[in-house]
Amino acid sequence: MIDSFRKSIPRFTDIVLIVLGCLITAFGLVAFLFPHNLAPGGVGGLALTINHFLPFLSIGTWMLILNLLLFALAFWLLGSHIGTGTLIGTFFLSFFVDLLSKYYAQPLTNDLLLSVLYGGALSGIGLGLVFKGRATTGGTDIVGFIINKYTGISVGQSIFIADATVVTLMALVFRSTDVALLAIVSIFVGSATVDMMQKGFIRERVFFIVSDNYEQMLKEVDENLGRGATLLQSWGGYAGTERKALVVCVSQSETDEMERIIRRVDPKSFYIVVEGVRVVGEGFRSPSWV
Repeated sequence: MIDSFRKSIPRFTDIVLIVLGCLITAFGLVAFLFPHNLAPGGVGGLALTINHFLPFLSIGTWMLILNLLLFALAFWLLGSHIGTGTLIGTFFLSFFVDLLSKYYAQPLTNDLLLSVLYGGALSGIGLGLVFKGRATTGGTDIVGFIINKYTGISVGQSIFIADATVVTLMALVFRSTDVALLAIVSIFVGSATVDMMQKGFIRERVFFIVSDNYEQMLKEVDENLGRGATLLQSWGGYAGTERKALVVCVSQSETDEMERIIRRVDPKSFYIVVEGVRVVGEGFRSPSWV
């Protein structure tokens, strides 16, 4: 029981990521989206709409009330840790929205397209940090994680589906098609940014090379790129011929040089290049990045 409780408490680094992410998300909402009455979907959009009709409570307070209803759902379906982190995220996002609203009554720009792009991107960066802290900010973040858990759809795409559904329903109710379309653009930018934050910038390439001249290939890779390689035993599926295959990881900037080496050493070689979402080890990221 005690161990379970301890595991449910986020680490200090997680809390830092959650709080920082909430601040960035709140800034994107308050400085770019809310002043234009852009509903970013989910709880934020519902809170903005409710506040328009019932202004006796702030947007942040409405967000807190709506999110508390979803908190129990996160605790039940996603586990005690993400439930605790979500409680922290829910509180701080609501807090920062109310705090920043005092200083950003007017948008930073009157250009709707810029507001949509910057608001969506900042919200996505903030949510990405919160997710790295193993938490959510409540609302459709929770729905997104639940969809991801049970369907395998990426978190960013899941949030986009949930938010776009809410915005579409709001457009039908309030007959505000233009605002809804802009909000969907903002949601799309935000969800794409979340996926980028989750996966990281793709900076590595992995080469799978089948070559008869593998020894010279190893030498060239070492001399020209300073990279090592893994040698694998392989067999041709059609002829059943035994051949050697190399696995070489390089940075994005080294990709062209790697291909030049392959063409120079063995133009008849067969190779596949794939993106390395995360490469950990000597010459790349240290295990602390994981």
